Amino acid sequence: MGNLVRMDLYRMNKAKSFRVCLILAFVFALTATPFEYLMVQVGKMFSTSGTLTFPTEINLSTLINRCATPLTVLLALLSIVNFYYADMEAGYIKNIAGQMPKKGFTMVSRFIASVPHNAVFLLVSVIGSIIGTVIFQKIIFDGAILESIVTFLLKILLLTSVCSILLLVTAAFRNKSFGMILAVLIGLTLTSLLYTLVVNPGLNKIFTKVDITPYMPDAVLAEEKPGVLRAILVSAVTIGIFLPLSARVFDRKDVK
Repeated sequence: MGNLVRMDLYRMNKAKSFRVCLILAFVFALTATPFEYLMVQVGKMFSTSGTLTFPTEINLSTLINRCATPLTVLLALLSIVNFYYADMEAGYIKNIAGQMPKKGFTMVSRFIASVPHNAVFLLVSVIGSIIGTVIFQKIIFDGAILESIVTFLLKILLLTSVCSILLLVTAAFRNKSFGMILAVLIGLTLTSLLYTLVVNPGLNKIFTKVDITPYMPDAVLAEEKPGVLRAILVSAVTIGIFLPLSARVFDRKDVK
């Protein structure tokens, strides 16, 4: 398993989609504060009230808490979908799966490789945000930095739990198109509309006043400071359901 994980990490690092998405994540994080500053200056030109102001200071903990922006999450998920499906497109999976006691081990290996993948994306987002912000705002090393680091780790866990869903759709079911669509919906936080308009009303016909939105991994990930216990439980349940299911489904399929 260790060799399989190392091979997946090497394959991921060499993928063009990973590098392109990572560069874009850095660029978007780098330009977020300058763009906000520009919008404030433009707004001042057309505003007569004089209420538009751009803060001169920002806490470092705030920048860390904002690591999982919709664009960063979207790019990370698009990258992971490409990674999950790449060896199937090339037919490479047939050679690897035939050497494993169980084909499902390849699903576990890819999922493990997604952990450093997600950590790198969120770290690059933080670094880009700090570099882009320091020119326009003074960054304050506040007392909530340790708490923000915990939040950063929780968001890696939540993003990885979302990847377990994409693993089932993209790799186990071998449907890259649906995986891409789902990645876009999750990245742009559009799944909340699905929960509100479709899932919750359907559940309310069976149960009373049910709202699953606060317990879905993508919804918790979108929060700036998710609760520790809820984030861990939601991630654990999601991974506990979708990772074994992915391995089981892939085990039962013929490798082409």
